[in-house]
Amino acid sequence: MRQFGKKDFIFAGAIALAAFLPFLINLLSTPAGSSYLGHQTNNDDQMVYAAWMRQAMDGHFLFDNRFTPDPQPGLTLHLYFLVLGFLAKIVGLTWAPALARIGFSFLLVLLLGKWFDRLEWSEPWKRVGQIFVTLAGGFGFLIWHDFKGGITKPVPEVLSSFLMGKLPTDVYQPEGFLFPSMLTNGLFMVSLCLIFFVFQAVLDAKVNSKTVIGGAVALGILMNIHSYDVLLVALVLVGLLAATVYQKSLTKEWIVRSCLIVLGVIPAAVWFSHVLANDPVFQARAATETYTANFRGVFFGYLPLIGLGMTGLWIGVKTQKQKAGFAIFGVLLLALLIAAGENKAGYFLSMPVWVVVFALATTSVVLLSSDSPIRNLILSWALIGTIAIYFPALFQRKLSEGLSIPWAILSVDALRGLLANRAAQEKKLVMALATLVVGATSLRWFVEELQLAKMNVSTTTVHPVYLSADELKVVTALNEVRTRRVVISPPGIPAAVFLENSDKPLPDQFGAPIEGDLNPILSGLTGAYTYAGHWSETPNYMKRRGEVQKIFSAKTSLEDRNRLIKQIGVTHIVARKPIKDNPLGYFDFTGFPGAKLISDSDQYLVLELN
Repeated sequence: MRQFGKKDFIFAGAIALAAFLPFLINLLSTPAGSSYLGHQTNNDDQMVYAAWMRQAMDGHFLFDNRFTPDPQPGLTLHLYFLVLGFLAKIVGLTWAPALARIGFSFLLVLLLGKWFDRLEWSEPWKRVGQIFVTLAGGFGFLIWHDFKGGITKPVPEVLSSFLMGKLPTDVYQPEGFLFPSMLTNGLFMVSLCLIFFVFQAVLDAKVNSKTVIGGAVALGILMNIHSYDVLLVALVLVGLLAATVYQKSLTKEWIVRSCLIVLGVIPAAVWFSHVLANDPVFQARAATETYTANFRGVFFGYLPLIGLGMTGLWIGVKTQKQKAGFAIFGVLLLALLIAAGENKAGYFLSMPVWVVVFALATTSVVLLSSDSPIRNLILSWALIGTIAIYFPALFQRKLSEGLSIPWAILSVDALRGLLANRAAQEKKLVMALATLVVGATSLRWFVEELQLAKMNVSTTTVHPVYLSADELKVVTALNEVRTRRVVISPPGIPAAVFLENSDKPLPDQFGAPIEGDLNPILSGLTGAYTYAGHWSETPNYMKRRGEVQKIFSAKTSLEDRNRLIKQIGVTHIVARKPIKDNPLGYFDFTGFPGAKLISDSDQYLVLELN
């Protein structure tokens, strides 16, 4: 297999730069006196990453959870954000994750090209494949929402009914798609690169023992930084193993080397188990209920890719066994769509049912397999990956990492077959139209990144994109405090947009928050502990958010306010200065007994409590 050439680097650089453009445009558009946080999507999650980087900047190698002041041993080791923290000491917390995101996006496009080389695609098809796979999404653009709760805009009744009132996953779940991940989250990109490294090492291990160490290290790092992906890798490799046995191409050397690669997960897994057993805060976080979306939303989010991919598989069917494999997976998809009509809470599939579904998907992989290991791996990732996301364990939705990639590769392969005997101009036209359709949702993601920054509101509706001069002054004041800080600030208040002369809010429209939730931002940018900082990182978040609201409410008695402050162990209060007529109903902390004023701006007081 050939090495990377100049064209490979130029092409990967162009795609990565396209994903970097919103960051650069938004940075250059920063209002005077303000500071760009560097992201618009899920800003509360981004602050979790920033809090780890901030601890690394302070010289910590092991991290704790800064979104709660609860006692905790501080055992978390996250290699990715540890390294980014070192980088942030040089370039800052805004630039470090942005540079990593663009760097790993560049690397992923190169690695994707390597897979096309393995598939022995021609140079033109390789480039088409890289673009198609990068941009590939579903039909979410047809009912696009900037703010990702459920379907709030008018859509055809038949579509809303099919989707159970929920949005398709390509609208709101970037980790399942390549370009949205490039736009929003470097952690997803480095995880995808590691997945590619592991898969590539396993494939190379058939003839080369030198790949073992690199593959084992990559799998160990993946276990450390995004452990859910290791389960996905394991399930996909089970499918590859079954196909290889069926094709009678498994050798002793290959299985031994692959097992050695898998052993690389052990050190990180042991440490993960140690942290889970000894850190009660981590235990609470790990128990957060985060389920995969209804299968109909998943299916619609990948529909054009699954449709094209299945078409390509059917074109390649030559034997009765392959027809059986195709039929099994087709019936399985139909059964899941029908079962998803009952929108029940909790896990979609119980463990016994999931095992049966997994066995059926694996059987399909086996019967549809060929003598090409790379093709079998892609086939396994597509088919088994589609049902892996319902493995009945917490945070199951994380198993969708990069699911669009194998389906998009199968889609391009289908188009190659369908257009094999067509004229060159016809091929170009069809591929352009196909790329436009599957890439429309990625284009919406790109535009959204610019729109949200322009409105100064994250997809969360309560977090800003730019920090004002007054908010920066709060951050500076808390960064100057060298002792342990437990900070409270008013929870965020979204700003709905209303029809003129009406009290009816417009669907899916929000402006800059009435009250920006500074709690996660203060944990991320100053390393302070917040009492109600993040919906999943903070144990009993809703209860604690209510307690913080009570502290800031003017209706709360002085006795109850002081009791809560003492109970929480607050050391610093970030309070809004009085506003005329007090429309937000806040308590006036000016001159609060026992408090020292350490920062005073037009909007905020920062108080240090004795």
